[in-house]
Amino acid sequence: MMNFTIIDISSQNIDNYEQMGTKSKFWYTDKSDGREYLFKSLHTEDKYQNPIIRHGEDWAEKVACELAGVLGIPHANYELAINGEERGTRSENFIQEGDSMIFGNQAIEHVIERVLEQQLEKGQRSQTIARVSVIMDRLIVNPPKGWKETKAIKSAGDVFVGYVMFDAWISNQDRHNENWAMIIDKYGKKSLAPSFDHAASLGRNESDAKRKTRLETKDKGQSIATYVRKCKSYFYHEGKRLKTIEAFTFFAMLYGEAALEWLERLENITAKKISDILLAIPEDTMSEVAKQFCFAMLRENKKILLDSRELILRTIEIKKEHYRK
Repeated sequence: MMNFTIIDISSQNIDNYEQMGTKSKFWYTDKSDGREYLFKSLHTEDKYQNPIIRHGEDWAEKVACELAGVLGIPHANYELAINGEERGTRSENFIQEGDSMIFGNQAIEHVIERVLEQQLEKGQRSQTIARVSVIMDRLIVNPPKGWKETKAIKSAGDVFVGYVMFDAWISNQDRHNENWAMIIDKYGKKSLAPSFDHAASLGRNESDAKRKTRLETKDKGQSIATYVRKCKSYFYHEGKRLKTIEAFTFFAMLYGEAALEWLERLENITAKKISDILLAIPEDTMSEVAKQFCFAMLRENKKILLDSRELILRTIEIKKEHYRK
């Protein structure tokens, strides 16, 4: 398999900077195809506005994009890109003319403050499993545009449980309430937005030295199995911040049949398919140790996720029994 292409956007003109973030992200209209893209640089700023480089975000986003494609997750398409000396990614705008996008935090605020007339918690604590599921079922309802219904995956909630499973598989710790959204088209029809922004995944922020240690250690406390089990989500339940696998389990109990279908898709992804994706990342973008580490993470998370099927099946049977009474 050939390496993924790195798109040089150095000669492109900036249309405008992305409002949600720093000047490390900007929109431009490509001169060759007339399409609008978002470029996200690795060179950015910390909360004190000091310059930093978020090493690994480019390859993590690209690997996640390719894995989402193999799994069948509706997703923004990411390509490796370079702007001058700054590496990063570019993604084509998936919002069509006349569409508007409502982020998760706005949807939660609408439900809590305007519908329920309750006080909204500060930060991410407002993003509870119950609230997000209600938004999927009552507000968004429809799956992403272009989604072809399957036997079990038909609604926004059915697809969203796939997003949460995907997060657990790639150890994505950044599904906060501005990293999922609803799209309203020009006719007023609502649908779930494709999954986007997966750069905080696959252990991209770890050093190669730490990766090598975890790959080779015989200490269970330092193993990759222990490492991935610590991965936290931004979903809450009864005041507790859930780990990514816990978040999936809770959503899977609400969308059981869909969760089982997503797990079946995951099970059918071969080690070779994953290896081919990792091998296609250029070596000067992603080290060999990082590729081995990612592969091991994905293998371990897959095992953990597939082990959750028994609980999901049990939950489905309990629901059926309840409805029979």
